Amino acid sequence: MKKIASIAAIFFLLFMGSIGISDAADKRTDKLYELYNSTSTPASQKPRLKHFIDRRERIEKIRDAKRAGKPTSKAIEASSAGASAADSAFKLGKVYAYPYPAVGVKHPVIHIEAGLADKVEIKIYDNTGKLVEEALLTDPPKIIKGGYAYEHKFASENTPYGTCSFTARAFKSGFDPIETSGKIIFINTGFQK
Repeated sequence: MKKIASIAAIFFLLFMGSIGISDAADKRTDKLYELYNSTSTPASQKPRLKHFIDRRERIEKIRDAKRAGKPTSKAIEASSAGASAADSAFKLGKVYAYPYPAVGVKHPVIHIEAGLADKVEIKIYDNTGKLVEEALLTDPPKIIKGGYAYEHKFASENTPYGTCSFTARAFKSGFDPIETSGKIIFINTGFQK
């Protein structure tokens, strides 16, 4: 028990000590997920690990938004709340997977706002870069919070473990394709290595 607590303390210090290094931060976050999903981690330590995982994800979202010069999610929500009619312009809007992270969920949903597109192509990769799932959405989009959105539910029964990435490309005749990417994080989905 003391050994696990000391290992958790070491990971916490490593986690807090090198926040500025992106690649190291991803590895640190993966280690936190590993500890969280480990059967040898005491149940009393899991809430603390979950807190650090959530904190790390919030920090990454804010940092990525600042780097890209985009407003934070609260500013985006406030601006989209005032939209009275759905925007049909072929442009990239919000892109995310929910629930995020996918705690105990094997089939999260990928949400892509791209106006009215002819089709949307989604590819999902596991943490080794192997293609896990591919989808082509040709149905009309849903209107969600004043915008046209395409949604795809992850359908694979072999749910990956840890961080996965996805790419999405929206196509409309007469326009250049819109390309974007994102992450899905799976925690405690019952997937066995």
